[in-house]
Amino acid sequence: MISQTGVARARLTDYQLDAFDNPFEHFCFFAGVGTGKTFTGSHWAISRMFERPDLTGLIGANTYDQLSQATLRELFYWLDKYGIEYVIDRQPPRDWGQIRRVFKTYHNVLSLRIVPGIITTVFTRVMSKANPLRGTEFSWYWMDETRDTPKNTFDVVLSRLRESNDYRRGFTTTTPNGEDWSYETFVAKGDHKHGCMHVATEESVRCGLNDQGWLDNMLANYDELTAQQELFAEHVDVLGGRAYYAFGKHNRRACPWGQTDIDPTRNVIVGMDFNYDPAPMLWVVGQLGPEGTEHEDSIHWFLEIEGRQVSTRQQTRVLIETVGTDCFYQMYGDASGARGSTSNAGEHDFAQIADEMDIAGVGRTIDFDEANPRVIDRVQNMNRLAKAVSGKVSMTYSKDRCPRLDADMRKVGWRKTIVGRGKLDDKGDHTLTHAGDAAGYAAWKVLPFVRRGDMPTGIPSSGARGEIAHLGGQQR
Repeated sequence: MISQTGVARARLTDYQLDAFDNPFEHFCFFAGVGTGKTFTGSHWAISRMFERPDLTGLIGANTYDQLSQATLRELFYWLDKYGIEYVIDRQPPRDWGQIRRVFKTYHNVLSLRIVPGIITTVFTRVMSKANPLRGTEFSWYWMDETRDTPKNTFDVVLSRLRESNDYRRGFTTTTPNGEDWSYETFVAKGDHKHGCMHVATEESVRCGLNDQGWLDNMLANYDELTAQQELFAEHVDVLGGRAYYAFGKHNRRACPWGQTDIDPTRNVIVGMDFNYDPAPMLWVVGQLGPEGTEHEDSIHWFLEIEGRQVSTRQQTRVLIETVGTDCFYQMYGDASGARGSTSNAGEHDFAQIADEMDIAGVGRTIDFDEANPRVIDRVQNMNRLAKAVSGKVSMTYSKDRCPRLDADMRKVGWRKTIVGRGKLDDKGDHTLTHAGDAAGYAAWKVLPFVRRGDMPTGIPSSGARGEIAHLGGQQR
């Protein structure tokens, strides 16, 4: 039940209330992970529905997964909690009241019965491209996690705010993404229509949303530069300079737990990047630290295997000859290896590897995703293993036996593409990027990054303070 007197179950922290009650026409809530951005945004959107149920809104997020699994999931949770009737992707029931707007298709259209006799309409869209927004008109918008939203998409959003002459409101919830369009719009502009606030993740601990142990775990899962952006809510450029910026002398060293070479009694980790010519096929070979020790969540790369104009079968035989037949191999590589063949040998690369290992009589698993992780996510995972903001080092390598990996860690940079994404830059040297890719594919599987999707949702804990004073609108 929602009314002008408030909702007992909905409680916001002080900083969430400040964002919720902001006086600006367009406002951006820049905040670290775990601070309840999506929770705050969903309540801001519900407030707009109650304030003007006769007007249309837009709710968008940077990707389909973010929109469906986080943004709308949070919104629907609270709509259900408050007993608000809604349907999505279909025409609302006839007994709800007058339908102001009739659509040829109701795909990505959210319809709600906020007050009797009026059907409130909200468009839901993925914001990675502007085209899906064309032809729509609305009066308010909530954009969630805009790190991959291009500026021209935001420009189109503003251009479609023309349903009403007297009501225009916008709310953006996101972690910072360097000095991009959101920084230029909400921070640098500084006019009376555009406002913003910045909240670090540690604030969620101070107000009781999360505990200190959770924050300590976050600090162990971010490198320093990424932590500045995603935990401390600072505007930093993670696509500038070296791609593997966290690597240094502390990673070029002997195995931290004292091994001088591969231990044949323990599993061997192999990261694979498939190429034929002119780029080399590069595989890196390492092992995780012994279980039950301080190094069990660390990996050391002992050697790399480079092949030029060699088939995947030949590369596999070299691997077995170099490392031995007593080991159990865990193989991780580019997902394309499950679909194609580097040397046009008929069977795809992973099938060739499996066949050669079966012939040699060695134990193995071959693990791959249907799709590779985003390049920036894979590289950030490597950086946090190189050195987390807590100081923990979880990836090392033998410099003399891994010269290509060492070169990648020192030389590979970024070539910027669209907002929020980037392409690794080999600077015209075809020998670069491949060893780093191989190590990255394996590290993503054996020592995975704690992704945003694994973070707690914005639903507040019992420690939250500051009850919502009002959500506006009429008694329901």
